[in-house]
This record gives sequence, structure tokens and C-alpha cells, in this order.
Amino acid sequence: MKRKISLSTTITLILLTMALTVSLTMLLAMRHFNDQLKMVGERQEMYTHVHDVDSVVREYYPNIDKTLLRQGIAKGYVEGLGDPYAVYYTPARFAAEKLRMSGKANNVGVILTLDADAQPIVSRVNKGSSAAKAGVQAGDRITAVDGEEIGGKTLAELQNLLNTAQKVRLTVQREKESYSYELSAFEYTVRSVTTSVIDTVGYVRVAAFYENTPDQFRSAISALQEKGVTGLVFDLRNNAGGSPEAVQSMLEYVMPLGPYGTMTDVAGNVTTLSISQGNQLGVPSVTLVNGTTSGEAEFFAAVLQNASLTTVVGQTTAGKAKYQQFFTLESDYSALKLTVGEYGLLNSETNWEGVGVTPEVTAELPPEQASMSGLLEPEDDQQVKVALQQISKSDMTLLENSSTSEPTEKPTEKETEKTTEKSTKKSTKKTTEKTTKKTTEKK
Repeated sequence: MKRKISLSTTITLILLTMALTVSLTMLLAMRHFNDQLKMVGERQEMYTHVHDVDSVVREYYPNIDKTLLRQGIAKGYVEGLGDPYAVYYTPARFAAEKLRMSGKANNVGVILTLDADAQPIVSRVNKGSSAAKAGVQAGDRITAVDGEEIGGKTLAELQNLLNTAQKVRLTVQREKESYSYELSAFEYTVRSVTTSVIDTVGYVRVAAFYENTPDQFRSAISALQEKGVTGLVFDLRNNAGGSPEAVQSMLEYVMPLGPYGTMTDVAGNVTTLSISQGNQLGVPSVTLVNGTTSGEAEFFAAVLQNASLTTVVGQTTAGKAKYQQFFTLESDYSALKLTVGEYGLLNSETNWEGVGVTPEVTAELPPEQASMSGLLEPEDDQQVKVALQQISKSDMTLLENSSTSEPTEKPTEKETEKTTEKSTKKSTKKTTEKTTKKTTEKK
């Protein structure tokens, strides 16, 4: 039997619901207010501390460089976050970083390393740069900069000097001869992707993931495919990563259709990454990594490995699965690079943050090659040799599989006739036997 609810009861229920809703709203609002109040309190405490420091310092340092002080405060604030990937960029440094991330440079084009005797030598000369046009060569030993001997300068100091100098006189030793070059900085495009063919295998060196790297990568892969390479070696050693957009674009060119990974932001929101225009390579591949392969380079290797599209060879990678974003400060156009999320693999609860991507085949450079890794030709590189062996194994597996499923030679007409006759006789004999058996069973 149905009971009718009185008007007064209905109104009471509505009022109770409204009261409950208001109470919950107020509770949430008060919680948010308390959180904001706590944040204001923490900020006030921090600003008071900075004010105290400022008051003491100004008593003894009346002529403070305000720009340096402001930049120092910003740098210290970011360092205080405890995030090894967070960086503060001064306006000048941010301008240079934006240029670098676009795949360009404005310097003399000399990249240094240390030789077996811990002496600075040229490991690479960027194509199109002042150094390349002047004739500086990989392997040249640096002896002087602007007429001053380099004794006492660290590799980092020398590299920074060459990266920032607008004009520099570089003196080098090549075999027994000494050469001096007047170099001027200018803007040029950096080749982050270089290739060669070793026997029938395509070797692809990816030095970084810049904004223009995907175009260079696609052109390189296309050119190698036109040459009919039987395999590909992706060399990501010493690649520190770069742009999240760049690595996603490059994966579009080597992965089949469908989802392949995730990006989880700091709030826990998960974005599934998916391939919309697949272009699977169709040949076996090996990806070379080492201890300084990091960030987007690790993501590239891990995705291909997870999809069983490559064999990872080398050493365990750096272990950086987190990705960053730049935030420009409008007050002076300086910038912050802050961690905003973390990469992940499809159907995997763990990633490589702090542990690295583990290679399926471990390979290290011998000591005599490790110190000169930047000067090695691919075909002389011991790790590359191991990668080529893995390609050969993959080729052999494919050949074995194809030989068991398809004939290697076409049969002649006579062989075809004989086979047909044998098949007909066997078929007739089997049919007769089956008919006899059936007749017997019926009887």
C-alpha cells in the first residue's frame, strides 16, 4: 500500500537537504580558507626572514647590484626546492637556452672533451659554424685561447668560454704542427641527427631532442630506407633529452598505431599518449644507451623496448623519467624550468625514474675507447659492433622463420608435374581407404 508524503514532510526534507549542502559547502570553503591562510602565514614567515637578511646585509654593503641580488634570490629559491631538475635562468641564459632548444646555436661551434692524458681536445666541430669553415678538426688539442696558455682552466671553463665568446683566437696542436684560428660567433643550425651506413645497416646518431630534431630524424630514416638498409642502430648515448613534443613526434615515425605511454602531471592527471599515424620501420633495430642517456632519450628507448620493437644495448641509463616546462618571468624575461610531470609506459606501474632503463645486452667501451668516445668512427666503436651483432642475429632469425614457411626456390615444370601425379595418387589411395573403412563400419 502506497503512503502519501505530506507537504510539511516534503518541505522539511528539502530544507534538511539544503542545510546539509550549505554545511558541506561551508566546510570545504573553511578548509580551503585555512589552507590559504596557512600558505599566507608560511609566505609571510619567509618574506620576514628575507627582510631580516636584507636589513643586516645592507648595513655593511651599501652599494648592492640589484640585478645580481634579484637573480641570486631567484636562483637560491629554485635550489631550495630540492628538485635536481629545476633551474633558474637569467635573461641572457634563457635567451641562449631558447635558441638551443630550437636546434640552433650562436657560438664558434667547437665541442671539447678530454683525451687519455686529461688534455682538452676538440671532439666535434658543428657543421656550418665558424670553426668548421675555418678548418678546425676533431682531434685537435687545445693549447691556447686568445694567446694565453690554458693551464689551470677546467674543461667546463674552456667550453663555457668558447660557447659565450663573440670572437676568439684558438691555437691547437695537430700531430706535430701548430695552427691558430680567428673565430667569430654567429647563428647556425645544429645537426642533432647524423647517419651513416655500415655494411647494410643504417646508423642513426641522435645527439638531442630539439624542436627541429624530428624533421632531421624523418629525413634521415627516409633516406636510409631508400638505400634498402636491413636494420637500424639508434645511438642515444650521451643524449640528455630535450623537448617532450620532439620525442612524441619522432615516436610517431617508428611506432604502429595505438597507445604507447603516459604523461602524469603533478596533480596526478594521466594523459595517454597514442600514435595516430603509424609508420613501423619493418626492419630490426637496436638502441644504444649509456649512463648519460637521459630524459626524452630514455623515454624513446623505453617505449621501443616495451613494444618489442628494438633491442636496447649498452649500459643502464641515467634514470630521469620526469619532464620539465619553462615559465617566463615577465618582470625581466628570466625563466624557471620546473618539473611538471612524469613519463610512464603503457601497462606498467613503474618507470625508470631513479633506476634507469636496463639494456637487454650489456656492452661497455674498453678504457682506451671510453676516453676518446667522441672521436670514434661508428665502425670502430666497440658498442656499435655489439649493436651490429644483434642486428645480424635478428636477420638470421627472420631468415630461419622464412625458410621454414616458404620454399627458397621455385620448382621446375617437370618437378611440378611429378608432385601433382604423386599428390593425385596419394589422394586417390586415401579416398579408397576411407571408403573401404566406412563400408566395413556400416556392415
